[in-house]
Amino acid sequence: MILFRDHRPQLAFYTNAVHLSPPQYRVMKNGMRFLCRTTLVVLCVFTTGLKLSAAGGEPFQVNVAGLKANDVVPARFVYNHASCSGENISPEISWTGVPASAKSLAIAVWDQDAPVSGGFYHWIILNVPVDTKKLPEGAGNVTSHKAPTGSVQLVNDWGEPGYGGPCPPGNSRHRYHFILYALSAPQLPITARSKISEAAAAIKKNTVASAEQVLVYGK
Repeated sequence: MILFRDHRPQLAFYTNAVHLSPPQYRVMKNGMRFLCRTTLVVLCVFTTGLKLSAAGGEPFQVNVAGLKANDVVPARFVYNHASCSGENISPEISWTGVPASAKSLAIAVWDQDAPVSGGFYHWIILNVPVDTKKLPEGAGNVTSHKAPTGSVQLVNDWGEPGYGGPCPPGNSRHRYHFILYALSAPQLPITARSKISEAAAAIKKNTVASAEQVLVYGK
């Protein structure tokens, strides 16, 4: 098993670990904790809390709708089907400190607690121009045309294009990771019809840094 890790990324990918059990926190011998998503590759996001500074020293970080870590997702951003009655509007996502080496950005919203192998992807948008400072509210609703020009939104695990909000089954409370990736390529060879596994492989190949904010929601 090969792990790529240096001073830049908070991201690591294991390409020969497709036998991993459903997503969970795993702990390395050195105490480092990470999350895994099994696709054709396994995407592991380090959650050490380390931040990468861009040129000038500004930390690389992401914020969702002005909320704080572990805040509850407002009803406005919750799914509007499958026993949930939210508005299913994607939240504003803003960020600072993008590394100077980045050429484009990508965002994923992932439920690590979903009762399916590999977790549940609520949103993947990539090929976001590197000079973009935020995604406005509603950018994940593809008919709004609020997403940056040239960006690509995949079909989420609800089976719908763009954003699909939280709606955990039963009375469970889930954790939702809003992950921002800084990528070394100006454009990834991904289309709106690409599979999540294909996007994960492309992100894996080009990530130079990542930042995330975790929110929670339960009925």
